[in-house]
Amino acid sequence: MISQMRANARITQREALVMLGSTFRFPLEVDDDGSAYLRPTSDTTLEVHVDDDDPLHPLLLTVWHWRGADEAALARDQLQALISHTTGWTIIPTE
Repeated sequence: MISQMRANARITQREALVMLGSTFRFPLEVDDDGSAYLRPTSDTTLEVHVDDDDPLHPLLLTVWHWRGADEAALARDQLQALISHTTGWTIIPTE
């Protein structure tokens, strides 16, 4: 299941992956198709994308959790607090 949030960071996808991975020591994983994501826990992945759907919050952070929607929302809330506290970004849930 997934849960999403957006950040007001104006950086590229690559910059966000490198910064979040190195700051929080989340391992970076790359699939066979070339897509990259971070793994905050064994049950959770964090995908990072940049788009113009919300010009004030262009960085889209998608949290995948394999156990269910409630766990995905909880992981999102925990990551939101951790990332915003450390980076200073304003992060809003999208659901």
